[in-house]
Amino acid sequence: MIKVKPEEFRVMEKARLPLSSSGPYCVYRLTKKGLTTEDACRLIARHFNYRLSALAWGGRKDKYGLTTQYITILQGQENSLKEKKIELEPVGFMNRPMGPDLIEGNYFEITLRRVRNLEAILQAAEEVKVSGFPNYFDDQRFRSYDPQRGFFAEKILLRHYNGALQVYLTSITPSLKKRERERRAAFLTYWKDWAKCLELAQRAEEKRIFQALLNQPAKPELALQFIPPAEVSFLYAAYQAHLWNELLRRLIRLKGAGFASLPGREGEYLFWQFRDENLRNYFLQLRLPTAARKMEFPDETTRSLFLEILKERGLKTSSFRTRVLRLVSFRSYFRQVAAFPLNFKILDAGDDEIYRGYKKLTLAFELGRGSYATMLIKRLTLETPDSKISETDNPAELNSFPDEVGG
Repeated sequence: MIKVKPEEFRVMEKARLPLSSSGPYCVYRLTKKGLTTEDACRLIARHFNYRLSALAWGGRKDKYGLTTQYITILQGQENSLKEKKIELEPVGFMNRPMGPDLIEGNYFEITLRRVRNLEAILQAAEEVKVSGFPNYFDDQRFRSYDPQRGFFAEKILLRHYNGALQVYLTSITPSLKKRERERRAAFLTYWKDWAKCLELAQRAEEKRIFQALLNQPAKPELALQFIPPAEVSFLYAAYQAHLWNELLRRLIRLKGAGFASLPGREGEYLFWQFRDENLRNYFLQLRLPTAARKMEFPDETTRSLFLEILKERGLKTSSFRTRVLRLVSFRSYFRQVAAFPLNFKILDAGDDEIYRGYKKLTLAFELGRGSYATMLIKRLTLETPDSKISETDNPAELNSFPDEVGG
């Protein structure tokens, strides 16, 4: 069990910042807990009377932890802010906004509680030093995914524009509060009664979408343009992550890399158990591309597997050249298949004072940009009775998925 207390899941962003003594972008170190990165930035924007669009960050950090990261504010002042859930400290200036390309990785300090078998976890840690762990996108990336309605991006690629709008507006995901769930359920009940849906709409983009549908019900693609590009980008990235995960799963099965599995939000997580050195070397050196119209593959095997995945979904690589939402596009990049924790240390081990009769373990390590600490924890606890490790003891939070990246 992790995240029993926010300070027991610490994330500190490591970034390469081209700081200077002056520049149009003021750089800040943001420390927060109990807030998503976007919610924290909204709070900052309101406090200092900035437009939210003036703020930029490189990655979304975990809501249920104590996290530190860097943000920039266009034409921002060297102001500090310290409140219960947030602390903001200016560190200099840059000639560009903060972005994911400046992030080198993250440093973590994580306490595992309610542990039965410390030795099994320590043994798994030694194995990970040699073989790494599969660099899957973890459940955090898929918090927008509704298993009943599927992926927004897949609907777009299939040109099911009405279906894409329905996914966006009516999906019930675990992190939604009761009132929002009820409102989305009402949208679904009155779907195609656009006047009623417009009456129920609250957010500005919802009102614009339903107004567009009311005006031109036969052209749902016109309503899509009112979804903020940042949200479209996030929804596209979730689908790319799903396809990447599925490609890795199939490759592990095909290569016979003896595996153990855990259930995940969008599919199984298969963890390799190498018995062959050549197979180990293949996976440790492998990089797989994310989905886009133009992709490069490391070999014919991965290319064939990926095309098979697309065919099952009624897609081709050419499908990724979309006719709508032109402000956002699918771009392919390579992602390393194996992840390794650097500077792995045991900071503390002993009896768990909260869960009597159990042990606790505090770990410190670094991961590269985009790798998930929660995936490493899954691997370390895979062979223990606590392999289905929960993130918190709060039932409301058990049904939530924290922010990405690297949570």
